[in-house]
Amino acid sequence: MLVFLVISSISEVQPVSREAAKELDGRVIDGELIEELKPAMRVENGSTVIEISAESEKYVPILDVITSVTGYDMDLTQLQGTEFYDLRDQELNQRIEKQRLSETEKEFWRSQEAQVSKPFVYHYHSGPANLLKSFQALGFFILLLSAVGLSGVYARETADNMNQLLLCSYYGKKELYLIKFAAGLTWILAVALFVTLAIFIPFYFVYGMEGLGEMLQLVKPLSMLPFTLGQMLGVYIVVFLLTAVLYAAVTMLLSVITQNQLAVTCGLLGYLLIDLFAELPDNFGILQKIWLLRPNAVLMNTGFSNYRLIHLAGRLFLNYQAAPVIYTVITVAAVLFGRRKYRKLQVGN
Repeated sequence: MLVFLVISSISEVQPVSREAAKELDGRVIDGELIEELKPAMRVENGSTVIEISAESEKYVPILDVITSVTGYDMDLTQLQGTEFYDLRDQELNQRIEKQRLSETEKEFWRSQEAQVSKPFVYHYHSGPANLLKSFQALGFFILLLSAVGLSGVYARETADNMNQLLLCSYYGKKELYLIKFAAGLTWILAVALFVTLAIFIPFYFVYGMEGLGEMLQLVKPLSMLPFTLGQMLGVYIVVFLLTAVLYAAVTMLLSVITQNQLAVTCGLLGYLLIDLFAELPDNFGILQKIWLLRPNAVLMNTGFSNYRLIHLAGRLFLNYQAAPVIYTVITVAAVLFGRRKYRKLQVGN
């Protein structure tokens, strides 16, 4: 199930070969290029239907960019000139108003949007684009691995009746806690790196890494971040590794507190189900900000469509900037609290 989840998240429904993409390489996404797309479109009941043929297959990436902004519930055959960018601006403004951003936040996003090059220029980018999408699945994958692999790190001492041996030793649980915690972090980081390489290497040979320097808007047209695909991949790798450490720290803390491996595993799987399906509406501003800082939300690209910022010490931070700091703080707190709780189990304390 997990392998299928990962592969399905990074495979393309309509793969475009590099040879076909070269015909469009360097083309500006403007009225002229949109005119070329129109033979692949037809209108039914006011909505646009895309018909992909052998001749129009190469235009799939361009169609993805356009429909990500406009949707299909309008007559795209009427698009002229720069109307696509006008529609994009309208959609961005509607989302900003719906999310009730402050004037400070609006000004921040205006400054970011001013740095985004327009009109967009198409270049082949399938490799980095698919890898960027893969982190959503990897986030769930590493949570499950942590729940299964680390839930018994401390709880098994009780389940396997090892407490008697530990309690009668000279150092007992005083030294053992940090040693086992370090072993758990080492294991989860090794697994996270292995999983990342297991995805990156095959897709490097299938798609290549051409396109790392291309604009993020080719994949996320409604993003106002003036970043490249390569920059966002770097950010996601760092967030993913910190997510692995966070999940490991929380799992081991729960293992100390509950002394029950099954309870920890079930609790984390319950959280996973909530994470998958729970959403907060836009009118719950502060709560939504907090909820969108959870690891899987950051790895699911929520920052591309949610423009709320984190206010801290008089400055504004993106989710990608605030999340690593918060994860580090929670990890350190879990280590310290777990150590205090664990040492209380030692005779004489």
